[in-house]
Amino acid sequence: MITNYTTLKSSIETWSHRADLTSVLDDFIALAEQRMDTDLQVRELEATATGNLSGATLALPADFSKFRRFTINTTTKYSPENIGADGLRSRYSSSNGMPKYFAIVGTNIEFDRTPDSTYSYTLDYWKEVPALTALAPTNDILTEYPGVYLFACLMEAAAYTKSDSDMQRYQLKYQQYLELANSRSYQTGGPMRVVNG
Repeated sequence: MITNYTTLKSSIETWSHRADLTSVLDDFIALAEQRMDTDLQVRELEATATGNLSGATLALPADFSKFRRFTINTTTKYSPENIGADGLRSRYSSSNGMPKYFAIVGTNIEFDRTPDSTYSYTLDYWKEVPALTALAPTNDILTEYPGVYLFACLMEAAAYTKSDSDMQRYQLKYQQYLELANSRSYQTGGPMRVVNG
């Protein structure tokens, strides 16, 4: 059973039927985590940052992976439009005011104008998968989705050993576990209803 960093490494060797990969297992895990950063959208990776916006740029959190939503908290919640870096270039304004547009550029959020006041904000995002190490032997993703972790690692093992047949097999299994993880995280119940009283 895969429960931590050590058992994951053992399972990679067992499933790959290779005992000569010990020196590169950490590489497989790190590369798999990069892949999962892109592919996973699960509750365990949801994060929120709050603060005050007073300038035309805002630094992204250190563990930022993917954008979800940006809200300026005024008397009503307001979300500027994310138009991408190319779109933002034509929307820059020299006049201060409530930002209307923004884009993620490098490690910052850039706005079309400098705010005319200091506004509190809420940034909802998906964070990076916390790295597994000997000193941090487990995380929520390994605990909840060990199959995703294992087959992401095995894909890296197949690339390393140059096995196309293994790569195809592991890609299929990875996609199956990934779809299960993403769908399980956002399953909904029955239709919503209003309860009076």
